[in-house]
Amino acid sequence: MANKPDKVMVIGIDSTIVPRLYKWAKEGELPNLQKLMDRGVFCRNALVPYPTITPPNWTTIATGAWAMTHGITDYDTFIPGRELDDTRNGYLAEEVLAEGLWTALENAGKNVIVANYPTTWPGVLKNGYQIGGCGLGLTDWRVELPISAGNYGSLTLDFLITTDMYPFADEVTFKKASGWQGVELSPAALDTEVTIALRRPRWPMTAPKFYVALDKSAGSTVYDTVIVAKAKTKDGVYCSVKAGQWSEKVYDTFQTVEGPKKAVFQFKVMELSPDGQVLRLYCPGLNATEGWTFPAGIEEEFVKECRGLPLGKTGWEALVYDWVDRQTMGEITQLQHEFQADASYYLLTHKPWDYFITHVHPVDWIYHAFGQELDPNTAPDKSLIPAWTALELEIYRQSDWALGRILEATDLEKTLVVVVSDHGAKAAGKRFKVNELLAKAGLLVYADEGPAAPEKETTLGARPQRKVDWNKTKAFAQRHIHIYLNVKGRDPHGIVEPGEEYEQLREQVIRLLYDYTDAETGRKPIVLALKREDAAMIQLGGPRVGDIVYAVDPAFGLEHGEFLPTAKWGIGDLHGLFILAGPGIKQGVEIERVVRLVDVVPTVCHLAEWPVPAQCEGGIIYQALEDPNGKNRELESLRRNVERLKRMVERPPMC
Repeated sequence: MANKPDKVMVIGIDSTIVPRLYKWAKEGELPNLQKLMDRGVFCRNALVPYPTITPPNWTTIATGAWAMTHGITDYDTFIPGRELDDTRNGYLAEEVLAEGLWTALENAGKNVIVANYPTTWPGVLKNGYQIGGCGLGLTDWRVELPISAGNYGSLTLDFLITTDMYPFADEVTFKKASGWQGVELSPAALDTEVTIALRRPRWPMTAPKFYVALDKSAGSTVYDTVIVAKAKTKDGVYCSVKAGQWSEKVYDTFQTVEGPKKAVFQFKVMELSPDGQVLRLYCPGLNATEGWTFPAGIEEEFVKECRGLPLGKTGWEALVYDWVDRQTMGEITQLQHEFQADASYYLLTHKPWDYFITHVHPVDWIYHAFGQELDPNTAPDKSLIPAWTALELEIYRQSDWALGRILEATDLEKTLVVVVSDHGAKAAGKRFKVNELLAKAGLLVYADEGPAAPEKETTLGARPQRKVDWNKTKAFAQRHIHIYLNVKGRDPHGIVEPGEEYEQLREQVIRLLYDYTDAETGRKPIVLALKREDAAMIQLGGPRVGDIVYAVDPAFGLEHGEFLPTAKWGIGDLHGLFILAGPGIKQGVEIERVVRLVDVVPTVCHLAEWPVPAQCEGGIIYQALEDPNGKNRELESLRRNVERLKRMVERPPMC
């Protein structure tokens, strides 16, 4: 076929609010996205699967299968037979039940590169190249962790060294500097030592000790320089950095229970008072430079050539805790975009490939970190909405830049490019907890009297869980959208009899959900509640789905997840991003039809003439094609030619 692409790129941008993205693209703020829209098609009515959340929906994009088929049915997974509150982050590749396109292609002899794609660790490839996949960023570690544990960093998450009191920061006091050898310090220099309180390290490790000195540069009357060192020697100095600036990248090795691990990191002096009495020194984590690639060791080829840092979870928590300001938040996300884009570019220009798939995540963290500040419905200070919107736009610009950097590695005239998101987002609304309803109805009984104890600093951000009395509990809500009954013979401590009691209890719970009205707003938080077998209408079902599945009014709840794919509220919109450009695709056209994420794989396979993954359930997006019937005509032409050859062979020889 004349317009068959040579290569395919699928590039994901997590959690985009599509109307805002398209508006900014049209206004020239996102030039690379706009170029693709001009030379391809896009859709405002792209529906993502339910629940509207990361692991299941990126898995759908990769497999062409719905969650009820591929088995990743929420942010975290629940495997039947476990205690009903025993869930795990949904990033373990081994729990995916459907074949990914990468597997079908490798089996067909094609070359594949997978870059920072969720739910692909341990590595999903046999012969290709993979970076990341164990979480949301390259060194973000979530595989096999209980949902209550949060995420871990490889090696450890970001930290703050400060003279003041900030949540979970390392507080220090300075005194007159002493003991430095081979390091030029003024007589006014001050110093301190600090052993970092590690935040969620991937492996148990020896907490690093840093020495920090404050000094006045030559001719200065104020403290303007910060020196960070692992030892008070010339060779032990990591960096010397001015107030308001970032240090150069630093490389070092740290001791863990798994042996020495290499890492890269940087510091920024957020605050340094002229008298040296106030310091706020931020580091966006000790980021492992190994252990997140397949084949192992390929990271050594490009780590030091990439701009930025191989960050895990970009520092939106640091913004929430007031460790950093808006500008620095944007700088941190830029570090992540730069490294991932440069690493992808390296692989694309140094390794063989036919299919490349990636996902970039910082846009999602916008709405978790400051989505409420963006929306007039929820903003505590409406006068600051423009400033927060400027940061939002800056991070979209960075994702657009990363897209452009990746596209530089291919010939766009011969490459099919798909740009998608897994879901949209909105500002967080009023909290609504289904388990509180179940407890008030006597269907859920806790063994403890009050809320769980606060999490320790090392598990900052984890979700506290109360202890459930399973011998008295009949129903329990878990994850974002699931309610399980505690069924005898199925669950470890089941008390609900299968059959009539089970069915009556399901009816009772569904009535409870629909009958509840929020007293403060007068709104009903539940917009949909279905029995498991009825949830097939929204492509959910099977043992990895609750006995009851529900959806929440977008005026309640968090930023995404328990809201239907069509939900809109305030500036928010849960629809997905979809742009398709390249050989065989119409140009500059907005598709009116509904596009679903399951349609990406079959459309790619149709155009590239690739094998379809075994469990693929989507359809071809014919309205995007220049010639929807081109394959049929080509097939008919081939059949006619075969018939001609057949007649020629079968015709008796001329005398």
